[in-house]
Amino acid sequence: MNKFPVCPIFIPANRLEWIDKTFDKGADAVIIDLEDSVPIDQKVETRTNLLSYIETKDFDKTILIRVNPLDTKFGEDDISLLSDVSSKIDAFILPKIEEADLLNDLPNNLVVLVETPKAVKNLGQLACHENVIGIALGGADLSATLGADMSWDSLLFTRSAIIIEAAINGLFTIDSPFMNIEDISSLKREAGLSSSLGFDGKAAIHPDQIESITKSFLPDAKDIEEAKEILKAFNSSKEAVIAHKGKMIDMPIVLSMEKRLKLVGIDPKNID
Repeated sequence: MNKFPVCPIFIPANRLEWIDKTFDKGADAVIIDLEDSVPIDQKVETRTNLLSYIETKDFDKTILIRVNPLDTKFGEDDISLLSDVSSKIDAFILPKIEEADLLNDLPNNLVVLVETPKAVKNLGQLACHENVIGIALGGADLSATLGADMSWDSLLFTRSAIIIEAAINGLFTIDSPFMNIEDISSLKREAGLSSSLGFDGKAAIHPDQIESITKSFLPDAKDIEEAKEILKAFNSSKEAVIAHKGKMIDMPIVLSMEKRLKLVGIDPKNID
């Protein structure tokens, strides 16, 4: 995946007509959901329709699919059938995943959804698996299991663990959705905290959340220009540490500037 999904938004898999409309409203990725948002008696038909939809579409934005849990027949069939079109899918999101052994013999574009205490405990094993490219936080399920509320601070330990394991293994990260659709002010605060902690993006559950989340994670034009200038100056020097406009620039700063550019789809190795 060349560009981290900053604001992937959940779309029920039985509402495929919403996908293009959601992209038109500014989302950079969609999470097509086969799990919670699809009733049991519609899961088989919905999966079949989704497979046909993907086969006939050419996507120019990020497509993620949340399958059903792998320890269910629905989940097994989701992966088995949709693997045939995996080249058109940027990642499969795996809910309720707890054991790294379950990731074997699966496509190599997996996002583990951390939703249980056991997943938190085994996070290091899950994150280092060769098929995993990202980690997402499922705050609602994890909070329910822990008996905690869904406030940002109550899951800070898990959020921090996700960021650490992702950094170790070179994975992208998606923070849990903010569930109060009408409270945009609190959404902005939480998205800002997620970004400052190191998350690459935050999932959305409604189009009205897209703008606030995107602005919290994406650099503006001034930030982009600064990153380019710093990288050009550093790359043109043979020193390990340089001064640029009164600031000390070393490798940690360089890596931060590279990540900044990647967030907007700019290759830091090929800048003007």
